[in-house]
Amino acid sequence: MSVPMLLTLTDPTATLGAELGETLLLDEHITSCASYVDTAAIVNELLVLDTAAQTTTTGPCTPTLQQFVVEMHTDLGPNERVGLTGDVKALGEWRLERAIALEPQQGGIRWQANVLLQTCRNISYRYFIYVEDKQGRKQIRRWETRLQPRVLKPADVELTMSGTKTRVDRFGDADGSGETQVNRGWLTNDCIVQLKFEREQMFQVLDIEKFDPADEVLVKILPLNEESEPTEAGVHVEVAKLKYGESHLQPQQAFGIPYVRGDVVVFHITAPCPLQTAFALLFHTPDQRAIGKAVITAAQLAGSEGVLELSITEPVPEATTIIARLTLPYLIVKPFADKTLDFRTTYAHYWPKSWPNLNVGHRGNGRSYIADPPAERENTIASFMRAYDKFADMIELDVHLTADGVPVIYHDFGMRTARQGKEITKIEQLEYVLIKDVSYEKLKQLRVFAVINGKPVEFPSHNTESRVEHRIFPTLVDVLEGLPKSLGIDVEIKWPQRRASGAPEAHQTIDKNFFTDRVLATVINHGCGRPLLFSSFDADICTMLRFKQNLFPVMFLTQGQTKKWSPFMDLRTRTVEQAINNAQAFELAGTAPHAEDLLSEEGAQLLQKARNLGQISLVWGDDCNSKERVKYFVEIGATATCYDRTDLYIPEGKERAFFNSSSLLAEFEDQCLR
Repeated sequence: MSVPMLLTLTDPTATLGAELGETLLLDEHITSCASYVDTAAIVNELLVLDTAAQTTTTGPCTPTLQQFVVEMHTDLGPNERVGLTGDVKALGEWRLERAIALEPQQGGIRWQANVLLQTCRNISYRYFIYVEDKQGRKQIRRWETRLQPRVLKPADVELTMSGTKTRVDRFGDADGSGETQVNRGWLTNDCIVQLKFEREQMFQVLDIEKFDPADEVLVKILPLNEESEPTEAGVHVEVAKLKYGESHLQPQQAFGIPYVRGDVVVFHITAPCPLQTAFALLFHTPDQRAIGKAVITAAQLAGSEGVLELSITEPVPEATTIIARLTLPYLIVKPFADKTLDFRTTYAHYWPKSWPNLNVGHRGNGRSYIADPPAERENTIASFMRAYDKFADMIELDVHLTADGVPVIYHDFGMRTARQGKEITKIEQLEYVLIKDVSYEKLKQLRVFAVINGKPVEFPSHNTESRVEHRIFPTLVDVLEGLPKSLGIDVEIKWPQRRASGAPEAHQTIDKNFFTDRVLATVINHGCGRPLLFSSFDADICTMLRFKQNLFPVMFLTQGQTKKWSPFMDLRTRTVEQAINNAQAFELAGTAPHAEDLLSEEGAQLLQKARNLGQISLVWGDDCNSKERVKYFVEIGATATCYDRTDLYIPEGKERAFFNSSSLLAEFEDQCLR
């Protein structure tokens, strides 16, 4: 390949010389140089490119056929290609559908493209890896996720043009430090199907001689076409077995992944939307002998989540005798409904090591529906501002969705209530209403009771509270627009968990993708430009939030090994280490472990395990509620500590909230979509 040559503005009849056979990529057009004989027309198009953004140095901008070359230091999968995008039209303005496709060189070690650019100002750009489905729609596999993108400077172009310097980028190493930062992409035209071995009781054996899962079995997923024949069909199957330090999504082995009771194994399948693929579930012994099979049809994978009851038969054609049954939970993650995300930047893993331990106000300034509560009711703007006035760096709040799809702030899944005018003297007179079952207008009218010291106590409803900032059930929009941007927010998504006994915390009928999209859209439209993260006790909500968007960090909340409550059914919630493993498998920012798990000598070791994997740890719980405990969690390495009553327990000598800084806030400005 020859050095890219210069097109001058002063001679519109200049020929393109030795580059006639190369591909010219210009402002969304792909044109052969040999067939583009009107050089003056090229120049005229270049003169209007990015005129609002261009800042010339001396004289007019000079259009340049710029060569981009990137070396890959990781193997690409089948059908994977390398793309390029940036902040000018010729590079697609960060949009996936307008990005540049690079061509492989040297057997795929290097990829390159020539792009006609005006290089009189700095141009930002990134590389990414993608595949295309049968309809030609791109799916992002991996991309460079350093907060600041690569920069092509005019001086670099001059050195390249003069032959002084040959510029070859290294995929993932955006700043030349030698350290790569690459993460998985977000969903665009594809969906994710997860099949989850995450319970203690998965199998019911009917013929122990033919199928015995008490011993290790190998499990594999095989995509099927409409004729039930093996096919790739644009489907990408990966699997993760949760084990500390090894919890990575990876390709399947020939006969599958080992599984024994108590393991957590998650199959992670990326497929074009809408989902039309069936799957075969194959079982082998460790010595690779086939022992069983089950089939999952596309029709069985309905809604956003569910539990499959599968029949396992012998692994021979036309077998019908059932030798075992499998209870298999599944999750379907759909792309975020508002497809405005791009490659410009990501904060999904942005938490600098230089930041101090942060103080997080639990529900604002703490719980309210107890004896001796703070003056401001929890999860109200007044409570959030009280914490901020006491120099809390962030506040934690709880989000539900009403029956008419309004994200509202409240802790519990519902509330005790009674009809207007009814005198309440006994707990038995109260009804329990779930937030998801009432509209927002109805919710604001409801009387609200709590049981304190065994007696019903009524609190002002939303509509009877004259002080707006003290009203319960503020909307998420109210909070995001009412709080200063220098107050960070931990947005906890409330989703009922199923206890190990099988009983749910509460019934939920709202679709999980719909729920998540409504909250995400609200945050993107009203909460950008500030330190903000998502968290949830629901591992699948965390997975959804991770793969639907690229702007905000996600943490997995866990109650771990506790004596305070009964355990959840999902094994990922049972211990801090399994939560850490789940965060690693699906590239979450970190975990929010329960303080009770960290009070022993092993507490510091657990937090160190998270740090070793680059994860953050936000500690929460009643065991944080004292100055001594707040100090303790700082000392053992917590990233942040969430506790009640910041007005009582904030560290002495603290004089301002950490994010109350114009320079810090400026770092978050690129969160806002343009």
